[in-house]
Amino acid sequence: MKSRDLFTIHDLIASNYTITKLPSGKYRHQFTPATTATIYEFEANSTPVITEGERYNIGYVVDAAGRNIIDLSALSPTSQVNPMLSFLAAQHIAHGNHAIEKAKNDQRVTHTATDGYYWGKKYAWRMFGTVIAKAAFFEYLDEIRHPSIPCITRDPNHPHSNDKSTAYAEHSLEDAIRNLIASAVKVSPAYFKSPLYSKKFTINGINALTDKK
Repeated sequence: MKSRDLFTIHDLIASNYTITKLPSGKYRHQFTPATTATIYEFEANSTPVITEGERYNIGYVVDAAGRNIIDLSALSPTSQVNPMLSFLAAQHIAHGNHAIEKAKNDQRVTHTATDGYYWGKKYAWRMFGTVIAKAAFFEYLDEIRHPSIPCITRDPNHPHSNDKSTAYAEHSLEDAIRNLIASAVKVSPAYFKSPLYSKKFTINGINALTDKK
């Protein structure tokens, strides 16, 4: 999973791709989305990395000069997404983070459920949903009426925080997302549909998996 410091964009259509030699001997690669003038860049050798008109999921940081610098390990063409492989990779990463995320959930999320373990929204998505966008994850769970309960979340950095939210039952949550991904059918270069969910949604490639929105 990529750093939470990365900003992410899904389904960006690359255009205006240029490669410029730098005094260091490396090359600056720059491109913009098809619909805006925002420049994204990275340094590499002279071999082209981007294909004009291709759709990409990207992860990037904003440096001190305000430039959008792409992390090449978080750059992936959407056309190469293997849904189930992405799901399995996301779950493998989540399982490795289970102890840390459970400790945070236990500390920060309060509810009255007594029928099993419940995850606050943020932690539920981190543990079970990063293969799809956060909004799609929550909307899908609402549509299938996955068991949930009102909860209170508290930010340890703000002692008086007391935010109303929702917690989701752990039981069958992984299966619910697995079923969505297993039933997904590509309907465009970037989007999938499933009979289990009313809306189109994106599935993240392995390189684009991140728990930052």
